[in-house]
Amino acid sequence: MNCKPITSTAPTARPDLADDLPGSLDDLHAPSEQGECLVAPSASRLSAAVEYNRKLFARYQFEVAGLPFATVRDMVRSRIGGDDVRIDQPFIATGHQPDFFHAGVWAKHIVARRLADAVGGAAFDLIVDHDAPKQHSIAVPTIDDGLAHVVDVAYANAPAEHPFEFISKGSNQQTQQLIERMREAMGDRYDSSLLPEFFNAYQAADGDWVDQALSARKAVEASMGIQLIQRRTSRYWYSPLLAELLLSAESFANTYNQILAGEDPGEDVHEPDRSVATLERINGAIELPLWINHPGEPRHRLFVAKENGKTHLFAETQRVATFDDARIKDWPSFEADLLQLSPWGIRPKALILTMWARLFWADIFIHGIGGAKYDRLTDRLIQCYFGVEPPVMACVSATLRMSLPRTGATEKQIDDATRSLRDINFNPHRYITHKKMAAIQSEKETLIAESQRLRRDDRYNRRERTAVFNRIRELNSLANSLQPNRIAELRQQRDRISRAIAADAIADRRDYFFAMHDRSDLQHLLENLPGVQQMQRSDIV
Repeated sequence: MNCKPITSTAPTARPDLADDLPGSLDDLHAPSEQGECLVAPSASRLSAAVEYNRKLFARYQFEVAGLPFATVRDMVRSRIGGDDVRIDQPFIATGHQPDFFHAGVWAKHIVARRLADAVGGAAFDLIVDHDAPKQHSIAVPTIDDGLAHVVDVAYANAPAEHPFEFISKGSNQQTQQLIERMREAMGDRYDSSLLPEFFNAYQAADGDWVDQALSARKAVEASMGIQLIQRRTSRYWYSPLLAELLLSAESFANTYNQILAGEDPGEDVHEPDRSVATLERINGAIELPLWINHPGEPRHRLFVAKENGKTHLFAETQRVATFDDARIKDWPSFEADLLQLSPWGIRPKALILTMWARLFWADIFIHGIGGAKYDRLTDRLIQCYFGVEPPVMACVSATLRMSLPRTGATEKQIDDATRSLRDINFNPHRYITHKKMAAIQSEKETLIAESQRLRRDDRYNRRERTAVFNRIRELNSLANSLQPNRIAELRQQRDRISRAIAADAIADRRDYFFAMHDRSDLQHLLENLPGVQQMQRSDIV
């Protein structure tokens, strides 16, 4: 693989997240026990990781679209921070799509906020609003006859593969219907959850659907003492990094493909927009790891073609724009040109999104397990393309299950029930209680003894052996006919156990929207995660 030599030297020993994992990152899975949390690097080393990254950034000497790295980083941080955050403060970042994530994802927000407090910084929530939702519904567990099952409650009416950023705010009637369906599915659990606060803010919010969802999330997080600054990718990500990709499309695409060809992110990888794939060429145009989005349409891959100092942009094969390369180098003038492309918008795919966040504005980025796995590819991309050591990332996850009824049914019980269904055909006396059963069983035992004698002493007497065998079968059928519902009862018993096991699996899921949990359960999660004092240290490197 042709990579640039590493030009930045490590400021100190690297506080890598892998050092604090119970095994390799490849083998890492979500915590299994209720309330169990994963934080890596460990809480006591997170502040050191932030300081390590800040010193590492100060050593970077490469350029981005002709601008020094430090200039670009200050530019992006100034925009991300806005009026309320100084660019010299530590920026602690995490991120996710704007829809209804589970408590394990919310754990990242808790750690981000507390780490920011520990280092005197600001905590940011990067909203991946350019991704396309897998579905426009919320999985809501509901209870029927003591068993849990899932109801899918629609929250938006939008075309398939329609990016979040283009989903319109629901009407008052649609929102009220959503609330009513959620309340109906949740039952008494609705009022003890965070959903009343969530939907109060949801109804009152202005803007599009993403703004609506973010306002509601912000309200419930604030009620639990967690506050992050929300930044939507679609509104903040334009930067000289995009200009760099357009200007150096050939070399960047080659490096990107080499990285993907040589690295396997492993299983259980859930990248933000499911888009880590080898880049292609179509009619001489080079695909970049970018989307180009348009309202009412699925996301399009972005291709570029170079011609006489110009760069042509294509949404797949449809030409969208042409820019002089000299203009692309002229940032921020080129940003104004990009904004003029509206309603078209260029958006980053997974690795570019985290590269932008980790290199150009965050002092540490907190991933979940899937993100930490795939972002090793970003590490290699940073190393190979820019020739620098990548910054340290963090990984946080947790498991919180809802307080739902469970039957305790086991696979052994279903195996036993299945065996009984088979066994009743051969040993009906174990299941049939009719008064005639004793006489039938007595004759059957006599025949079994005769069958054993024939097999031992007269094994070639097939006629007699067949007659005995057939009579035993007749007696088994006769026995079962005495209580014709018994087989149906056993089958129903097996089906009940099967339904109970399925219901318990639904109750044990960890991926329900965190605001559906009881407030007291979320409070326990807050208590289980490391606090500000645990993240503070006096010997920062």
